[in-house]
Amino acid sequence: MEDLAESFIKLIYKVIRTIIVEILLELIFYWLGRGFLLCLTLGHYPRGKQLEQHEGRIICAGFVVFCGALFLMGNYV
Repeated sequence: MEDLAESFIKLIYKVIRTIIVEILLELIFYWLGRGFLLCLTLGHYPRGKQLEQHEGRIICAGFVVFCGALFLMGNYV
């Protein structure tokens, strides 16, 4: 009985973790990075096929912008 409850809890944990990762990576970091890169390159990058090919780079740029914003808020607020 304990094995069944433990496996159910692990399943719930994996589902919640997947949802959180999807929200963070695909919604927040992706769009933050895309917006930042579009502003930085005056609307030239990323567009078209580059959106799919460079998804990891866009997410990484969003993560860097997010961390930079947290750092600046920590220092100046």
